Amino acid sequence: MNKLSASWLLVALVTLGATVDAVDLPEYLHVCHREDPKLTECMKESIETLRPYLARGIPELDIPSIDPIHLGDLIVAESVPGQGVSISAKDIKAYGPSNFKLKKLNVIEYGKIYSFELELPHLYVEGRYVVDGRILLLPVKGSGKFTGNFTQGIGSVRIKGDRKRINGKDHLSLAKLDIKIRVSDGRVKLENLFGGDRVLGEIINETINQNFNLLSTELIPLIEKALQRIFKRTGNKILERFPEEVLFP
Repeated sequence: MNKLSASWLLVALVTLGATVDAVDLPEYLHVCHREDPKLTECMKESIETLRPYLARGIPELDIPSIDPIHLGDLIVAESVPGQGVSISAKDIKAYGPSNFKLKKLNVIEYGKIYSFELELPHLYVEGRYVVDGRILLLPVKGSGKFTGNFTQGIGSVRIKGDRKRINGKDHLSLAKLDIKIRVSDGRVKLENLFGGDRVLGEIINETINQNFNLLSTELIPLIEKALQRIFKRTGNKILERFPEEVLFP
């Protein structure tokens, strides 16, 4: 084989390798060049491209849907004998996390530290509750379905990244991911209070919502932990599958 033929063969092999990488990369991943002066904008577009896939899940990467997220059980308030009210909830689910909007993203140090801000327009929560105690001198005891609406949420996210070697190639990884959420407003509703008495039920629900800050203080950390777990797992599933040189050439 002469030198010219060998050169063309080498070019063909390199081109074929690049083509295979491009074909193998799924449509929900947006490649960003690490030296691109607009890297931040590219990463924002990449996250926006990925977002609708997170809503329905990515089976080939063993990534479940993030809508709804399962929050588990919660004791909202505990009373002492003869005073106050005890409210516990179980089988809590939150709907709406996949509707997040990425507002800000900062690449503080590529591959190591990132921060961004999410807007969570609406979170709808539902589950089963048990209440026992006294509110406004009225004995309250019951159980049933509860719903909650949280609006105008803002999530502040900070990521600490790392690298690992997989099959001889460098892969980025998420070593730590922290989320803090604050909400501007919200309401909850306990159904079937007083055996379904509408008037008394509305009075008690209104009283509970006057202490909305207490409820959100207990419930929001559950959502934070769930999102931290899901986003970190999702990010690492993708980063473990594709080398850094493919995602960030």
